[in-house]
Order: sequence, then structure tokens, then C-alpha cells
Amino acid sequence: MKSTRKYLLAVCALAIGFAAPAVHAEQDAPPPPKKEGGPKGDGARMKEQLGLTDEQAEKIKAIHAEERTQLNALREKEGDKESKREEMKKIRETTRTKVDAVLTPEQRQKAAKMREKMKERTEERKGEKGEKEGKGPKGPPPTDE
Repeated sequence: MKSTRKYLLAVCALAIGFAAPAVHAEQDAPPPPKKEGGPKGDGARMKEQLGLTDEQAEKIKAIHAEERTQLNALREKEGDKESKREEMKKIRETTRTKVDAVLTPEQRQKAAKMREKMKERTEERKGEKGEKEGKGPKGPPPTDE
């Protein structure tokens, strides 16, 4: 009986001894950097890639804030998914039109290219997701041999 207790105490002591440094290291780790302004960040990347002036960046930031408010209100609203989806498309299109009005013609061209690349990446991810879930193509089609 005494040897069993000693054995259990030794095992517990070892477990605590090995776990303590891991817990301590986790507590000392700096928190991950937080993105400000939602998933798109603070617009710094857009400002840099399009060469926006400070005034343009502020106007676009206000336009996106308005869009977020409208989309959040729409999410809270009762209704079927399809009608909400159509409403979201309209809100996003209105936002795009407002943003394009702030941009110069050269910036609009760059923005259109950026949107196209983003659309392609999104479609690629959807395809990868479909393949993982068994919805997309899995390989070469079967042959009739």
C-alpha cells in the first residue's frame, strides 16, 4: 500500500514537473498581433497598392464603415437567405461604385485587377474546399476499357 502511494506521488510529481515549464512558456509568449478595422485591416495595404492620398484613404475608410453598418443591420433583419444574399450584393456593388468614384482612372484600373485576383483566389479556395468535402473532382475521369 505504501509503495503504491509513493509510486503515485512520484508519477504526479513528474507530471507536474514536465507540465510547469510548458505552462510558463505559454504565459510568457506575446499575444498575436491584432488586426484593426476587421478582416481587411486598416486599409494600409490598399493605400499602398493603389497609391492613395490620405484624403482618399479616409473617404474609402468611411465608405467601408458605412458598408459594415449596413451589412450588420441586414444580418440582424428577418428574412430568407436568398433575399438577404441579393441585398448584400446590392450593398457591396454600391460600395464598389462609391469607392471607384473616389479613385483616379489609373487607381480604378489597379483596383479592378486587384478584385479580379481576389475573385480568382476565392474560386480556387472554393474548389479546394469542394475537393476536400468530396464535392469536386477527385482525379481523372474513369475510362471505358
